[in-house]
Amino acid sequence: MSTKSLLIAILGIIFASQILICFPNTSASYSSNQNLSEINVDNVIHTVELLEGGLVVINDTVTVSANKNVSTNFQLGFPYDYAPYLIKCFASFNGKEIPVKLDYGLGVPGFYGVLLNLTSLGDEFKIDSTPKNFTVTFIFSELIKVENNSLTLNFTLFPSLPIDAKVCNTTVIFPSSLSLVEASFTYNDSKVEGNKRYYYLSLAPLKKFAYDEAKAWLRLSGTFTYAEIEKLERKIEIDAYGSINVRDVYHIINKGTRDINEITLFFPKEGYNFIVEDSAGIKVSEVKKTDLERNKLDIPSVGPNEKNVFSLVYKLNSTAVLSKNGDKYKLSMSISKITPLLIRELTISFIAPQGISFEPQMNVYSLASSIKRDFSKDIITFTLRDFTMFDFDKFQVEITYKTNVFWASYPYTLITLVASAVILLGFFARRKPSPAPTVTPKIVVSPKVFRKFVEGYEERIKIISKLDRLEEQMRKGKISRRQYKVRKTMLENKLSSLSKDLADLRETIRRSGPRYADIIRQLEIAEAQLEEAEAGIRRVRSRYRRGEISREAYRRLLEEHEKRVDEANLKIEGALLRLREEYS
Repeated sequence: MSTKSLLIAILGIIFASQILICFPNTSASYSSNQNLSEINVDNVIHTVELLEGGLVVINDTVTVSANKNVSTNFQLGFPYDYAPYLIKCFASFNGKEIPVKLDYGLGVPGFYGVLLNLTSLGDEFKIDSTPKNFTVTFIFSELIKVENNSLTLNFTLFPSLPIDAKVCNTTVIFPSSLSLVEASFTYNDSKVEGNKRYYYLSLAPLKKFAYDEAKAWLRLSGTFTYAEIEKLERKIEIDAYGSINVRDVYHIINKGTRDINEITLFFPKEGYNFIVEDSAGIKVSEVKKTDLERNKLDIPSVGPNEKNVFSLVYKLNSTAVLSKNGDKYKLSMSISKITPLLIRELTISFIAPQGISFEPQMNVYSLASSIKRDFSKDIITFTLRDFTMFDFDKFQVEITYKTNVFWASYPYTLITLVASAVILLGFFARRKPSPAPTVTPKIVVSPKVFRKFVEGYEERIKIISKLDRLEEQMRKGKISRRQYKVRKTMLENKLSSLSKDLADLRETIRRSGPRYADIIRQLEIAEAQLEEAEAGIRRVRSRYRRGEISREAYRRLLEEHEKRVDEANLKIEGALLRLREEYS
């Protein structure tokens, strides 16, 4: 073969391989499923449901039979356009999980297919004249688009099968907070039951390799949450006396066009004393009994396309999860349903302080994403990705630990020893002649530093007030846009320079002693409270302008946030007053 011919052959092979890579998996043959032609698909129940949060769940319950005993696997899928949005897929038969091979293909281009390993069930799933059914669940995200008070949902109207089905029964379900305005499909019946709207399509035969994409245009007629949890950090801390404290830190993203003030949450049944805190660790509210019954959690407001962080703090009933065997304890934990919102990353950390040592088994080592041990504490962390409300039984772990009696009483022992040492030192000091006095150097801050900080801080408040008045003048048309830009730039430059000076002075005062560090800490907490309250006022006004809340609710919420503003300003003034005493 000449060099030219060889080169052409090589280029041809490379080109062909690239074409195969670019196409979805269509090479799944029927060699392992030759018996598919011998079975009947008697019925397919295809259910499409949009959940709060934006996940779309598709359940396909397939009933099959045959004239003789047949053992075979089964393929099922959907148009390949939806493949990038698939979060996960699982299948079951009579409560038992069926192994699923993803991205298996259906043997023809244009489809995403999965292979259900029915043969792994052995004699439990022999297809014969008695109809048997199995269920496949697909979970999708990002299938909706939101604009103002409406949203568009894209989904598959029918499943894609490699063989014909005698009957397909499709039901589409939306939350009752959404009203169907228009649909690309025709339904013959509908109903509202509980907090859901059901739309039923006519029963019809289903041809193999069905390729049916559908759209539904929906209007918000109530409160629909379109959001996801970017990260949820669950920190479970055990003490030497058997108390279990939990902190769930939620990093939430609002993907909708309305503020989010509450989410659906399934509270742990072993939990009690639930408290909500904001990102600064400040208590926002306590969870009421009615909230526990409704599975609703009031959270710090999250504006459209905004992120926020809040914590749910609570205790666990140790008798439900903790057992003792000799000198060892066993903590048995599982994750129940948390929320219908998608949790992109869930980390579960078990924390043992000084005096408790974990003794993890090999299965814990294999499951844990990290195990950290140092002098102060043990931490075992597990990480789960794309966690949904259907994964509640996927995480179960048992952790064994021992307690050290000495370390449990160590703080009290240390106090006793220190107190005894002080008494002894005092005794010997009286008996022996005292040595020459030594002078301990003391960090002293000039009163001028306190004066400069307080006066600078008051000047900062005045500049912020001037900026607020400038915004109001611009809204009312009292100044031109050019005047507004010039004055705003001048004030912002002055504020930026002043803020840098204040930051340096703040650190100088903080380092001058614990008393002043405490004053600065209280000032910073009050600043965070003020910022949160002012942001709340802006959100309430925005919601009222969009017609999302009534005038009565607007006044009540505005009054609550203004009260918080006054409280925060009072705390700031109190901190400044204490600093003012250092130079007046």
